[in-house]
Amino acid sequence: MEKMLQSMMKRFPLFITMGVMIVIISVIIGAVNASNAANYYAIDKVTRDASIELAQVRAGIESTIIWLPYFKFLGVAMILAGIVMALGVIAMRLQNLGQRVMASVPESARQPLPPRPRSVMLFRLFMMLGMLVIIIGFIVSLSVASTARAVFSNPVSAIDAAATGSALLAGISQVHATEAWLEAFKFVGISFFFLSIVYGLHTIILALRYQWSAIPKVVANYPVEGENAKDMPIANLVPAAAD
Repeated sequence: MEKMLQSMMKRFPLFITMGVMIVIISVIIGAVNASNAANYYAIDKVTRDASIELAQVRAGIESTIIWLPYFKFLGVAMILAGIVMALGVIAMRLQNLGQRVMASVPESARQPLPPRPRSVMLFRLFMMLGMLVIIIGFIVSLSVASTARAVFSNPVSAIDAAATGSALLAGISQVHATEAWLEAFKFVGISFFFLSIVYGLHTIILALRYQWSAIPKVVANYPVEGENAKDMPIANLVPAAAD
């Protein structure tokens, strides 16, 4: 499991690229939908309300307005996931560097490695939770968009004349009720990503803090004959980091 997570984190450029592509596609779809809306609302209301063909156009506009923001947030989520993965890669390399340094010096100069901080688990957990919330929101938005398309494919005159308890009004009620909580739901996912970034940065700070305190102790305790260990360059003790 750990090796799989580390391998996945190294692919952070792919996640960022895919996220950017999704955002660009969302902008293009939004521009097309805006053009369709401009053409639709340029027609007089009486014609729009009575036309079945124009009702199909409105159905496409209304359904796209529902699912497109969540598709865009999916792209943003992938970009944020890529950033979190990049932070994870930095933290892993700092950890490996510390292990190599301590393995390369005599035992008398070694400093104990700290246990893995809880922030490592937390930043991975919040990243997965954030992605899960955004994906669920996107799937729900597709379902709501399908309901909206079915409802708004009817002429406005038919919708206005619908009786209480009818399928049309039930569909409209479902669309607006789901939109109300779904709007806040996507921001919960984005909040998880920001928490993940905070814990990722915290992990890096802990690794740097350990190295800041441990390396001078290694230098001070390093057994060097005929030379003052405290004056020995730290660079001589640190092996070159592998790419």
